[in-house]
Amino acid sequence: MKKNRIYLIGIAVLLVICAVLILFKAGVIRSNRSPKSDIFAVKDTASITKVFIADMNGEHVLLSRKDGVWYVQDTIQAMPSKVDELLSTICNVTLQQTVAKTAQSNINKMMSVNAVKVEIYQTAPKFTIFGMKFFTKERNVKTYYMGPSTMDNVANFAILEGFEEPCIVYIPGFRGFLTPFYSFKETDWYNCDLFTTKITRIKSLEVKDYENPQESFRVEKVGSRFFNLFDAQNQQIMDYDTVKLLDMLSEYRDKNYETFITGLSSQERDSIFRFNRFKTITLVDIDGKETKLDMYRKLTPDAMYLDAILGNAANDEDAPYNRDKFYAVLNGNKSNLVQCQYYHFDRQNQPLSYFLKRAE
Repeated sequence: MKKNRIYLIGIAVLLVICAVLILFKAGVIRSNRSPKSDIFAVKDTASITKVFIADMNGEHVLLSRKDGVWYVQDTIQAMPSKVDELLSTICNVTLQQTVAKTAQSNINKMMSVNAVKVEIYQTAPKFTIFGMKFFTKERNVKTYYMGPSTMDNVANFAILEGFEEPCIVYIPGFRGFLTPFYSFKETDWYNCDLFTTKITRIKSLEVKDYENPQESFRVEKVGSRFFNLFDAQNQQIMDYDTVKLLDMLSEYRDKNYETFITGLSSQERDSIFRFNRFKTITLVDIDGKETKLDMYRKLTPDAMYLDAILGNAANDEDAPYNRDKFYAVLNGNKSNLVQCQYYHFDRQNQPLSYFLKRAE
């Protein structure tokens, strides 16, 4: 009987300790000691599954990790370098000091209209006892509000949920404020890559020219760096400029778009897709992955008017179109219209005749 009583007391004490630890971690119980310098940080960024960022006007973005790849709003692949910068910031953001009591009221007012909310989700246990993890699942492990920069522009005001006192945070060794790392604009996170295939991994390439169909062509890999060239009638071309062709194929290792297009009406988008397509590039790599880029002319009425004044419109079939930029759609997703530069795609826009050897 006495042993049972001891066991019951031990279990009760253990339950009390667990309850205190849970309440302390949840912020219900507060310590009077100064907060740790890493109170804002999440050190294990490898287990972060989602980051939600929103401003005070309702604009927001959700970054989520699926099979090791980060996506924007669960649909569009995010720019790896920008996500890496965010995760590094989340890991290294450091408490410099709490705001003085006399200034807290003003800082709180400023934060209420000019702060960015950051929610960090992680696969984590509810609590850990003696190294044992309990109730592991995806949960919100940290929420804070990143405010404007300090007067010296090397730190930011911030408020951590569960701590509530406004603080000043920074990244040691970094001279600058942290707000740019926490962009709440969806398009800021989009991956600008269109093609990232090295020449040694290209299996085939097909270029369809809708304005000049006879200039369409197809390329097929036959060796580590050897390719066959075919014309629009699927006839193999035996004599072509190998250097020009390899130079063009090598450019597919790094092709990206300039900006994401918003603000066009549905009628304007439909008109672009119906009438302005001038070329389609389809690349297949050695693993069978297909990347398709549809290219569309960009209308520029102002440029056409200027050409007319200069007397060039009558002699230039491309006068109604922007000569520097065009639209594009990747893999048939017409909801994501992007803008590219002709200059960046100069080699990809060359016709079949460009690769043919000219008679002496």
